[in-house]
Amino acid sequence: MSLAKWKEREREQRQNDIIDAARKLFADRGFEVSLNEVAKEVGLGKSTLYLYFKNKESLYFAVVSRGTRIWAEMVKKEVKKGNNGLEKLKLYGNANREFSNKYPDYFRLLYSPSSIKKTFDMDKMTSSEEFQEVRDLFKEIMCIGIDSIQKGIDEGEIRPDVDPVEAAILLSVIYNGKVNMGDWAKEMLESRGIDEQKFSDDIGDYFLRMLMK
Repeated sequence: MSLAKWKEREREQRQNDIIDAARKLFADRGFEVSLNEVAKEVGLGKSTLYLYFKNKESLYFAVVSRGTRIWAEMVKKEVKKGNNGLEKLKLYGNANREFSNKYPDYFRLLYSPSSIKKTFDMDKMTSSEEFQEVRDLFKEIMCIGIDSIQKGIDEGEIRPDVDPVEAAILLSVIYNGKVNMGDWAKEMLESRGIDEQKFSDDIGDYFLRMLMK
């Protein structure tokens, strides 16, 4: 391996280490985490951190971008298994549940609370390359769900009065609420013997029943 390739690999590894540390800190403590804390977590000086990420916004969206890429790949892989629109929609829901259960920290960051607007300069970030990548990936995921619903409508399995865009966004809102629901809601579910997996499965069943003929 040439010296240039070795240095590039070392840089990529260090960048990944920074993203891993930031993912944990952002998920555990929200957007008040400082770059000093991230640098300390990976054993770097803050000045060195700036060689990889220009500011906290850039680092945050690098974390979110990685999570969104994982999510998109999971959805694509799962939906390909379906033979018709209804099957694809079920698999789309399964992939969303699997991602939210396997990567709850990424999922929480993707559905950021409004407090992020108080922490970051969102006007600046909405024009950034990192933000655009996340938005494009998220739209791609949503379009897979929309296309599956439309296919189900065309095949006569889903009610013709269903708007596929509205339905896909509703599903997104439902999972957003699930990830961010309070402890009181979890306690109420647990008191009825409903664990997280059953609740996720029931959400999918209720949603499908709303759409099917």
